[in-house]
Amino acid sequence: MNNREEILNKFNSFLDIIDRLRDPEKGCPWDREQTLGTMKDFFLEECYELNHEVINGDSEKTADELGDILLLIALCAKIGSEDNQFDMGVILDKVSSKLIERHPHVFSEGSVSDSGDVIKKWDEIKRKKRQKNISEDLVMSLPPLLWAYKVQKRLANMGFDFTGRDETMVKVREELEELTHEIKCGDRDKIEKELGDTFFSLINLSRHLSINPETALVASITKFIDRVGFIERNCGEHYGRPFKELTMAEMDKLWELAKKKPVMEEK
Repeated sequence: MNNREEILNKFNSFLDIIDRLRDPEKGCPWDREQTLGTMKDFFLEECYELNHEVINGDSEKTADELGDILLLIALCAKIGSEDNQFDMGVILDKVSSKLIERHPHVFSEGSVSDSGDVIKKWDEIKRKKRQKNISEDLVMSLPPLLWAYKVQKRLANMGFDFTGRDETMVKVREELEELTHEIKCGDRDKIEKELGDTFFSLINLSRHLSINPETALVASITKFIDRVGFIERNCGEHYGRPFKELTMAEMDKLWELAKKKPVMEEK
């Protein structure tokens, strides 16, 4: 038995489990109650958990989170089948057709120079199929941070972009100056607008640095939590009081100590 056959057998067994979970008589009450509407929120949660494990580099937990996402897909396929809307076969047909259609340089005639050229052609094919103009094609159902990143990438593939990091840094500084000005003026609506522009310019900078802004932000949040944990664990030894009773100056001193500790020592 080759690896492909083994995987197919395991996939069939997995689908049998999904069938059993949704069985009207012998299935699980929770699984039977689920609909496409109730399942949608789980996808976002599981994808973020997967992203967390990928960043941590834990292959075992990454595989576990990928399994959770596959479970959601299989349950949705089963629900769609029961409602006579679609099934796993339809899902596989659609994604296979999409891959072949959007890779003409692999499955038919055509050529590309590099991965950047692949992305440009991919976006062109998507836009033609959707028959949308450029601005309509930039409207996406994504979290704001990722949405901004995708909008900037898509426009960059059409040539609408700064020439490099230096120009992008100039824009970041310009937005920070405008934000500082509005903060001094005290107009809340204008402050919110300039703060949004600053975020947008920083996301653009991250793209020019080839750094995913979500990945960078997750790393910063994780580092922040690690350092708070360091303060919480060491406040008794240094000040004889719990975290909530420390002054800001005392927290700052422990924070500086935490910054000198490697991440693994902080945990």
